[in-house]
Amino acid sequence: MGDEIYHSHLDVFLLWACRETGVIAELIDGPKSPDTVAERTGITDRAATVTLEALADMGYLEESDGKYGPTAELDGFRPETDVLDKGILPHRLDVLEGYMDLPKLMRTGATPQHEMDELRRYMGAMATIEETTVRAVVTAAEHAHPQPDRVLDVGGGPGRLSTEFVRRGADVTLFDIPPVIDLLADHHAEAGLETVAGDATESLPDGFDLVFSSRVILTFSPTELRDYFDNAFTALDPGGTFMCTERTRDHSNDVERFAAHMLTISPDGHTHTAAEYKSALEGAGFVDPAVTDIPGTGFQAIVGHKPA
Repeated sequence: MGDEIYHSHLDVFLLWACRETGVIAELIDGPKSPDTVAERTGITDRAATVTLEALADMGYLEESDGKYGPTAELDGFRPETDVLDKGILPHRLDVLEGYMDLPKLMRTGATPQHEMDELRRYMGAMATIEETTVRAVVTAAEHAHPQPDRVLDVGGGPGRLSTEFVRRGADVTLFDIPPVIDLLADHHAEAGLETVAGDATESLPDGFDLVFSSRVILTFSPTELRDYFDNAFTALDPGGTFMCTERTRDHSNDVERFAAHMLTISPDGHTHTAAEYKSALEGAGFVDPAVTDIPGTGFQAIVGHKPA
């Protein structure tokens, strides 16, 4: 057996343990010696020494005069760090925690429970989407519907894709669940985005020539997916276009892994083939449904048009 197993997972497991034992909170409060960390958190002296040395080796801490302080890698754990600047690392620990709940979820099919702090960390992770991916996805949307005037971004979260539509001249409304809209209200206002809170499987505002969403539909059950497509159709003006981005079963190499990940996110979410998405679009009234790869990303564009 090679040493890869120690390098592949140790950092996230160790950081998770440090979050749970209060070690991270102590360290971001200021540089401390292993003895002080052990005393204040209740972990053993040995664990404190080994852990701090390991975190320093990983680049999360730096040592000076026998004390260890955090590098910028741990800024996402600081309470004062803005929600959209937290990065992906705190969310990775939540993902790990969700995976450790898998035995229970697999046996019971229970709905995973998520707290407000997890939502904050998830929004921070969503905000890390690469700029090249943002541009590629919005360009694919403009290929499906050139120069849209009014865009509805469903599940837009931190607004990275919405603001790219705005930069290209569109009037954008960002739609998301109430906790997200409340959490990011200042950010959305600063970006010049109109926002609407609600549930996309129940209803959507109307009057748009492009309804768009990215990485939303995997969380939906088959019934919720049909409801969402129906609502997207209603939200569009005649001649409008619907596009969502996702991984589909016959286009993406890692979609099965995302289906497993959905066990920790949604009680009913699943992945589907291009044919299944096309059929659902046609069932909602869309014409000329298509599923195509978005160049430079691992995602597919799922597109349907509302007759003029």
